[in-house]
Amino acid sequence: MNGLIYTSTQWHDYWKGMVPATQREQRRGSHIADVIAADGCAVEVQHASMSPTKIMGRELDHGHMVWIWDGRSAYVSGTLSLTAFADGIVSFRWKYKRRNLRTCRRPCFLDLWTLGESGQRVLLKVDVFNEDGTGSGQLVTHNIMRLWIVSGLPRSPLEELPEGSGVPSVKFAAAVA
Repeated sequence: MNGLIYTSTQWHDYWKGMVPATQREQRRGSHIADVIAADGCAVEVQHASMSPTKIMGRELDHGHMVWIWDGRSAYVSGTLSLTAFADGIVSFRWKYKRRNLRTCRRPCFLDLWTLGESGQRVLLKVDVFNEDGTGSGQLVTHNIMRLWIVSGLPRSPLEELPEGSGVPSVKFAAAVA
């Protein structure tokens, strides 16, 4: 399955289309939030790059918010790769990364669309994003994210990888005293 199944506009509409019109396009300060989740959290859905100043402005206006960035083309092209998975934590490497994402101070999700050949639609919740493009985070399914947006159910990460994910699983050795 092609990770670019939707154009950027269709992708944006996919996320906004999860909620009723009353939860879309709400003004907060001088900015308009794309989606308001059931718990009142603003969800900013971004395909294109954005300057650090604009990122900081939206975070200031929205307050309680999360970002969903379009990471599909980077993931499909291999410039964003998931390098290891252990105990629910995934490591990644992003060549030619969007440096501006390091500006984000609110939770940041990268929509990878499908995980390898598994067909599982996932987002990468970025917990650590280093200057060199390496980092770590957790994988969250589109369905779990949708349930959080629509009804406020907790965003629980994947604890196991689906078959065909293409991500190497590693085991941590127990510490020896």
